Amino acid sequence: MRVLHLISGGDTGGAKTHVLTLLKELNKQIDAQLLCIMEGVFTKEAKEMGIPITIMLQKKRYNIFIVRKMIKFINDNNFDILHCHGARANFLAILLKPWIKIPIITTIHSDYKLDFTNDRYKQLFYTPINSLALRGISYYIAVTEAFKDMLVDRGFDEDVIYEVYNGISFNDESDLLTKREFFQKYNISLEEDVLYIGSVARLHPVKGIDVFLKGAVEVIKNYPMARFVVAGEGPDRKKYEYFIEKNNLTDKVFLLGHVEDIVSFYNAIDINVLASYSESFPYALLEGGRQKKPTVSSSVGGISKMIDHGENGFLFQPGDYKSMSKYLLTLIKDEELRLKIGKAFYEKIKNDFSSGKMAERHIEIYKEILEGRKLK
Repeated sequence: MRVLHLISGGDTGGAKTHVLTLLKELNKQIDAQLLCIMEGVFTKEAKEMGIPITIMLQKKRYNIFIVRKMIKFINDNNFDILHCHGARANFLAILLKPWIKIPIITTIHSDYKLDFTNDRYKQLFYTPINSLALRGISYYIAVTEAFKDMLVDRGFDEDVIYEVYNGISFNDESDLLTKREFFQKYNISLEEDVLYIGSVARLHPVKGIDVFLKGAVEVIKNYPMARFVVAGEGPDRKKYEYFIEKNNLTDKVFLLGHVEDIVSFYNAIDINVLASYSESFPYALLEGGRQKKPTVSSSVGGISKMIDHGENGFLFQPGDYKSMSKYLLTLIKDEELRLKIGKAFYEKIKNDFSSGKMAERHIEIYKEILEGRKLK
């Protein structure tokens, strides 16, 4: 079986982690390749991981002449399935569809109507294009039950929607910086009795950084030795910097920007937090859980499938920073509970959400489509 995964190549965050993790596992059993239309961190990491990758540069989104090259590449290499990720890939897929005669699948990593909310022009232009493109694709893989339900509610055919939760590898042998080494890199002093509360998230409204910061204010009132760190960059940085300065948090809250060595970030923090208003099945929690970090998260998307409230983490309703701060203070004051919660979360994701299980489910879906379904 030969499967071609089409993605822009400029992706970061959870989509990047998902696709690279999936391709690495798939290639243990089938021929899975990448086709990208731009270069970036994504393509660099794919090459380093030994994933077969072809890059056809598309310098402008509206330059569709690249489709001819793609058609030839796909047909010459006898791929069985085209698997898309993201808005640009979806748009190109419907242009390819009449000419390649193979099933087309797309993975729904997020609520596609919220993907461009940080840019009014993109929201007005690209969201409708992606919405239309999705209607022309044959099959869908939703990374949460909530996203499957979302598609059905919006009129997509339930019979061609599959559900596969994200998975994570437990064979990561990355060299970790020590806690001291990591914070020294960002000019943050490591102090005794200080607990570091971290969040990996783009500085984007949907990621709930405002909730994280308001929660930080509440926690610090009760535990001044807490420190809050955010790994991520985005369009709302200045707004959050203003909030930090206005609330006299410049020595307690740190926006680190893009952190390339994200594994060392998780190693350095004591508690992991995600305060998003919308999510799928975030690697920002899976990666922290792999390092046994106690976790507090908003209950959105498929997060309640991985976190059992009070057993292996704590959940709060999106926007409820007071509940978030309450759970953080509970963990801050009880080291034994932090260890217990962190270990329980590790066991849950290792048993239920490994990258191997994710890949196996994808292969089952590919076989079912090839063996038993007609092209839509």
